[in-house]
Amino acid sequence: MRIEISNLNFRYRDNPPLFQDVNLSIPLQKWVAITGNSGSGKTSLAKLISGLIKPESGRIVFQRNEFPRNEFPRNEIPNSRVHFGYLFQNPDDQFVHFNIEREVAFNLENRNVDPAVMKEKVKLSLTEIGLLRRKSDSPNNLSGGEKQRLALAGMMISQPDVLVLDEPCAFLDIFTQIQLYQKIDELRKKKVSILWITQEDHEIKMADYVIHLDEGRVIFTGSSEDYIKYFGMSDGKA
Repeated sequence: MRIEISNLNFRYRDNPPLFQDVNLSIPLQKWVAITGNSGSGKTSLAKLISGLIKPESGRIVFQRNEFPRNEFPRNEIPNSRVHFGYLFQNPDDQFVHFNIEREVAFNLENRNVDPAVMKEKVKLSLTEIGLLRRKSDSPNNLSGGEKQRLALAGMMISQPDVLVLDEPCAFLDIFTQIQLYQKIDELRKKKVSILWITQEDHEIKMADYVIHLDEGRVIFTGSSEDYIKYFGMSDGKA
């Protein structure tokens, strides 16, 4: 199972091309790190794959389903068997409700889930992230770590096929980062596909597979072990 990208071309309006005839095969049911310097195209590639922005030309195929060409303001591709969850770098950019319970329920409401089933799913999700007692609060009252947990819960409640995380640890303290790493590792073991945008060496080493971009060009694809050897990184072993 892979995401197949063929002859992908993309530019932002009135700017030079960012991607030109990019071809890429991305394994699914893995933790995939997308890395590169700032401005290399990491977030743009993730948004193109997720359907949040559209290419000028080319094909992005998931399990033989070509993605729709429309732009979508949220984090799903409507009327498609492909379901993405997209976690933005700043969780405040994610939230659409002033109520924690409604925020977690948002994706289920969009999918017309039975209200009784939705209520139970939301209760379980809030219990797992330790926010059930605060379900009537505003997300604005949460700490950075709590906001990130809430945003992730809102994505995971609808069981996405692919979870995209855009430098999700940027606003987290070390303790909360470790909690997030543990949660993502659990999802990996459940065969959830993870696309993790990062510039951090230790996060790259945790991944199964690495894609390295440089000014819109793919300069490396392969296992994290091969990446460490290719770029001369320490593997962290004594």
